Amino acid sequence: MINHFMKLIMTFLLGYLFITWFPVPERFANPEFIVEMVLNPVQFFAASIAFMIGIMVQVNVLRAEFYSVLQLWNGKLHKESILIPFHLAVIYVLSGYGIWQTMIFSCSAIFYGIISIDFRRQGGHNA
Repeated sequence: MINHFMKLIMTFLLGYLFITWFPVPERFANPEFIVEMVLNPVQFFAASIAFMIGIMVQVNVLRAEFYSVLQLWNGKLHKESILIPFHLAVIYVLSGYGIWQTMIFSCSAIFYGIISIDFRRQGGHNA
C-alpha cells in the first residue's frame, strides 16, 4: 500500500516536471514550437523522459485502482480503493500548474492503461 502512495508522489513529481519543462507558447504555432524544441533540446528531452516515466508510474497506480474497482464490483471492499481520491487530488493539483499538459499526461496514462490491462490476470468477467 505504501508502495502505491510512493508511486502517487512520483506521479506528481514527474507530472510537475513535465509541465514546467515542456515549452508551451501562449498561442500555439508549429514553427514557434519547433524552434523552441531546437533551441532548448535538453529541456525538451528532459520533459519527454519525465512524461514517459510518469505515464508508466501512473499506469501502475491505475491498475491497482482498476483492480480495487473490480473487487468492489464483486462485493468486496479492497484497501487500495483509498488510492482513487488521492489520485484525483494529484490530478487536480497538477491541473493548477497546467491544465492542458495535465490532460495530456492523464489521458495518455489512461489510454496506455486500457491497452495494457490483462483481464485474465485481473480476474475480470468472461476473460
